[in-house]
Amino acid sequence: MSHKWTSNAIGILSERAMEQAKQAIQVSPWHISHDNVNVPLRVFSQRINNQNHFVSGTAATVWILPQRAALPPDANPMLQKFRAMHSNEVFDYHEVLYGTPEADHRLEAQYIHRILRVLLDSPDFKDYKDLTHSAFDTPPPVCELECGPDNVTQQYILGTCTIEEASYDGTLKVMDEWFKQLGLDSKEEERKTAHERIIAWLGDQLTVERLRGLWKYRHADHNSFDRMDYMIPVFGWFHLLR
Repeated sequence: MSHKWTSNAIGILSERAMEQAKQAIQVSPWHISHDNVNVPLRVFSQRINNQNHFVSGTAATVWILPQRAALPPDANPMLQKFRAMHSNEVFDYHEVLYGTPEADHRLEAQYIHRILRVLLDSPDFKDYKDLTHSAFDTPPPVCELECGPDNVTQQYILGTCTIEEASYDGTLKVMDEWFKQLGLDSKEEERKTAHERIIAWLGDQLTVERLRGLWKYRHADHNSFDRMDYMIPVFGWFHLLR
């Protein structure tokens, strides 16, 4: 197998995967995440017009959710109505800071269970006679996720683009690139996105801040698509696990 054969095969697989992604987002609920990527490009034979260089780009993933996660057809106008009704309400900090007694009890049970598991799973407790006692059982789930083949989340990696996402202008160009790759860049698809879709857009702190900033700066634009009314920026909690 030559290098060209391998490159062509990868290209064909990539094109087919992109077509599957385009079809999937038309029939299934989905959301998207993107983040910056830094790629050093090396060359074997350096010339004046062929030098080692460093590319700062952006990579994205589309997440296809199970059908049970689909929103009702009127979810977009309902969201806009909810935002309009509550845009001038004062945020209740007390509820966020102090939570609710029910949630506090559930969290306390989880904390106790985790600490006990650390102790009981250690070698010092391997001969402890009550390891299987019911007092050490996992607390019951609150909103347990369903499992099985019908609940599998699929993911499609989009083509990495050489556009930085650190600036507002770069983030806007990145979003246009993802819509183009997904076949959502036509006027008809933009209308559907503006009035029928709700897209959760995930990212790290910088990504979400840029998305929210664009949201704020474009709030007075003339149409729903330009105002990004369809978007819900979501901080990707997986970054906290690194």
